[in-house]
Amino acid sequence: MENNKSTMVTPWAAAGLALLAGVLLSIRSLNDLASLNEIGTRRTSAAHELSIMRIQAARHQSILAGYASQPAEPVPFETLVHSTLPGQAMTLLATGTFPSVQGWSGRKITVEFTDIAGEDLGKLLDAGAAAKPPWALVECTLFASPVQGRLSKATLVMETVERNASTDH
Repeated sequence: MENNKSTMVTPWAAAGLALLAGVLLSIRSLNDLASLNEIGTRRTSAAHELSIMRIQAARHQSILAGYASQPAEPVPFETLVHSTLPGQAMTLLATGTFPSVQGWSGRKITVEFTDIAGEDLGKLLDAGAAAKPPWALVECTLFASPVQGRLSKATLVMETVERNASTDH
């Protein structure tokens, strides 16, 4: 009978070990699956970020190409004023430069007009926007006049870009 018990224990022991091994392998597989899922999520996120970076790089190249097609120097703002509004007096209050995109610098000026018509101011701003490279209005201060259709004073801060002298184009 003893012999019979030992032969019965061996298959049950083997079955118990096989069950335990199966449970342990299942737990390990679940852990591996979670880490594989995390790796997949990170790779998907990295691929998305790379896609965004490629789009940004393409936009940057497009902007640089647009700048490259512009003349090296803007039309002087004073010339723009005299050609758009002959006889209009203008006072240059301040000028300055600032960094811009690669190979270009920004130019900023502050000008003041006394007794300018609102319609004329609009024509000037349209002409500035149409210039190559364009002049952009950054800030505008208007003071009203008692005469209808006129402004007693307008102060404009305008910006444009110009190619750096060291850039070969």
